[in-house]
Amino acid sequence: MAESDPEVLAVSFQKGGTGKTFTALNVAGGLAARGFDVLAIDLDPQGTLTANLGKRDIYKDLDALSLDEVLLDPKKWDQVNDLVLTDHEEFDLIPSNQSYNGNKSPLDSADAGENRLGRLLERLETEYHYIVCDCPPDFSPFAKNAVTAGEKIVVPMIPETEMPHSTDLLFDQYEVLEMMHDLDIQYLAFLMTVNSTKMTKENERIVEWFEDTFDEKGVITDHRAAFARAKKNQRSIYAHPESLRNDELEQYDELLQLILNQTSPPSYGLDVEAAKATTVDEIRAAVDDQEVEA
Repeated sequence: MAESDPEVLAVSFQKGGTGKTFTALNVAGGLAARGFDVLAIDLDPQGTLTANLGKRDIYKDLDALSLDEVLLDPKKWDQVNDLVLTDHEEFDLIPSNQSYNGNKSPLDSADAGENRLGRLLERLETEYHYIVCDCPPDFSPFAKNAVTAGEKIVVPMIPETEMPHSTDLLFDQYEVLEMMHDLDIQYLAFLMTVNSTKMTKENERIVEWFEDTFDEKGVITDHRAAFARAKKNQRSIYAHPESLRNDELEQYDELLQLILNQTSPPSYGLDVEAAKATTVDEIRAAVDDQEVEA
């Protein structure tokens, strides 16, 4: 992508239940909390991110223009701007819709079907620093479009037995995509979410494998009920006062640091280096000030 293009991040793993949507929500929120203009795209036919952000009615509206419809018809690509919802306090959103066809999408057989999202994003009228894509739990054209659009992947995991095999499959699938489309895919970070109160010997074995395999690109974070309550309040953990006070936030924010250190978004008038240097304490202070003003 050109230097003036936004950084497009794909939060992707083909196995369900690993926290993709929660990760996409908090990556978008963590970037926005630092002053970046962020667009989140819900590419999952299940529409979980859309629902988490209070847009379930839009998801269920089969008469509404959908991203799936726009992707399939190049004559409608300029209408991508009509899809963008701007009323969330942290970042903008392109929602999912029940009309998505998932693994059976006609994108499978469409010309350049795995490259259309990147072309579509060039039509956006708003200048975003980052675009965060919540991918479906598969290798459908939606997931592949997110990867080809930005060539940068964030992988969320949980400590289950099949993680090593599933990760090998992920690498194999995207290596093929990389070769087919002459890409240079970067894995920015791997996030392992554990529940320290329920760890078994097998969970511990998988965590040890994770640490040995991903080293400095691996982040381990402990489940916190406060973080789950942020989602219920339709916010990321970076805009939810209770989550911001939780001592696990610094550990979680290592994921954002890895992303920030490996990406170079356009400035669009923003001091990018200063935004990248924003600390968790500064984010907390900003939210506290907003609470006082409210």
